[in-house]
Amino acid sequence: LIAKASVLDTASSLQLKSHYRGKLVDILQLDDQFSVIDIDDVLSPPSALWKLFVIFQRNLTNHYIRNVANVGARLISYALLSATVGTIFWKVGNTDSSRGLDYNEAELVVRVTTFLMNISYLLPFATIPIFVGDKKFLAAEIAIGLYSPWMYGVSQVFIEFVFVTLASTLGASIAIPMCGMLNPTVPAWASFLTTLSTLIVSGLVGSTLILFCCMTLPTQDMAFLVGSTVSTISLGLSGGFLPFSDMLDVPYSLQWISPVKYSLQSVLIAQLKGTSAEKVLDLGGYNTPATVAENIGILGCIFVFFSIVTGIAMARVKEVR
Repeated sequence: LIAKASVLDTASSLQLKSHYRGKLVDILQLDDQFSVIDIDDVLSPPSALWKLFVIFQRNLTNHYIRNVANVGARLISYALLSATVGTIFWKVGNTDSSRGLDYNEAELVVRVTTFLMNISYLLPFATIPIFVGDKKFLAAEIAIGLYSPWMYGVSQVFIEFVFVTLASTLGASIAIPMCGMLNPTVPAWASFLTTLSTLIVSGLVGSTLILFCCMTLPTQDMAFLVGSTVSTISLGLSGGFLPFSDMLDVPYSLQWISPVKYSLQSVLIAQLKGTSAEKVLDLGGYNTPATVAENIGILGCIFVFFSIVTGIAMARVKEVR
């Protein structure tokens, strides 16, 4: 039980030895003196909600509160990369027309958005050592029935959601004004929040993809290799480097499995819908599906799929001695 483990972790040394006459017996070694304790006489089984809270608190403490250097490095990376994109594409989205960009200016917005997608889907790779390290403890704790694997998954997804929201807000607050990426036909706050919502969901999908690779693959190197391969192919099929209308039949058919495609399309629709450059969405094939909500909905489905498969994989994780 997770509560039992938390209490007994304060001992200088702990070994769970055996079942004695049907009762769980723990042998604690404290300063060379042994004592036998029947846990049933000390603690009642904690509720699932309490276990979830303890796991959430532990993950938050280990991954963020005690790992300030990693958290700070990730936030600084988001900020610096967003500033770099803003510097390279300075004010490309600005226009004197109330109707928006012309065709050439809209093409530059496509390039900016592609770089923003790189940030959302590649920076989560910084969490690979954390997830791989957790996998060892997860296997040991599940093996002795401390908690269900879904509790770890739910707590980790929620923590990552909070971090991704913070990091995406930081990045968007820097890149969007510097690049001038605001749709002139809608209020500035609405355009900003629409783009931000896509970046948050995209970052969450990217983080869940990394968690999936870490839990299903045997080593950290394999997780990095497979994760980077999937992300690179997804970026190539996103339409940001080559419009869908110019792709050959095979890559055109594979575009539908690329999560980056839906992220890119969502931002482009938010930027160009209702402007004089809206035709770019048709010419490049960036309107399938044709609304921001539909693209974010598909990203949500991809997130749910990876979450379910990851949960199944965590339930099958075996302890390696």
